[in-house]
Amino acid sequence: MKGGETMPAAQPKANQTQAQPQVNQTQVQPQVNQTQAQPVQGKQVPVGVKIISVLYYIGAVFGIIFGILFIVGAGFIGSVAEQIPFIEFLGAGLFIVAGIIMIAFGVLGFFVGRGLWKARNWARIVAIIFAILGLLMAIIGMVQGNIVGNVLNFVVQAVIGGYLLFSKSVKAAFT
Repeated sequence: MKGGETMPAAQPKANQTQAQPQVNQTQVQPQVNQTQAQPVQGKQVPVGVKIISVLYYIGAVFGIIFGILFIVGAGFIGSVAEQIPFIEFLGAGLFIVAGIIMIAFGVLGFFVGRGLWKARNWARIVAIIFAILGLLMAIIGMVQGNIVGNVLNFVVQAVIGGYLLFSKSVKAAFT
């Protein structure tokens, strides 16, 4: 190039275009099924069901604690069994079995409480069955002569069972 000459601007080749092609900037969001994580719109779990659920949680904790105490106490019972003939007849094995059963009912109670909290119909059915069994046990206890303690049990079980079985709001939440 000589003194004052400028270089000509580069001309695009025939196969090149001056405008850049537009790239679609939107990203496709994957669809996530959120119906499992969120309750159905308009169906709230009634407060009474949540209270019953908390009672099941409390019962589960006590069941597990007493089950563990029975199992741990079985070793102590074995050493005392020689002094008390009736306990010697039962043996420590009975306490271990009772402890395992109590722990199992505690775990079941936890799952029923969780199911009630999340409005699962199977939990409602299990709670109704437990309430009916509680009513029968209260009646048997009253017939045997322990009226005061079993009247309260009878009333509580009747209220829980009746509420879960006959309340329209409960039925609507669990369907």
